[in-house]
Amino acid sequence: MIYATGEGQTSPSGADGQLANGPFYPTPVLPVQVNIGGISAEVLYAGAAPSLVAGVMQLNVRIPADAPSGDVPVEIVAGTTHSQPGVTIAVK
Repeated sequence: MIYATGEGQTSPSGADGQLANGPFYPTPVLPVQVNIGGISAEVLYAGAAPSLVAGVMQLNVRIPADAPSGDVPVEIVAGTTHSQPGVTIAVK
């Protein structure tokens, strides 16, 4: 599970200060991809983080079986916008 911000427009649109309380959660309009160690990871869910404020995106991602071990770089791509460099995840 990864938490992020900056996913862009959602459907349905969120409201500032509103908490994400189901049963339906806003999801990004743009496609979301995650790369772990330069390898495309399966994104199981990308959308509002339940019970958190609008603008926080939760990503449920499956770490690729062939991902390298150690502190591995993570990149999130929403549409054509890439996350900042230097973010890592520990893979064992």
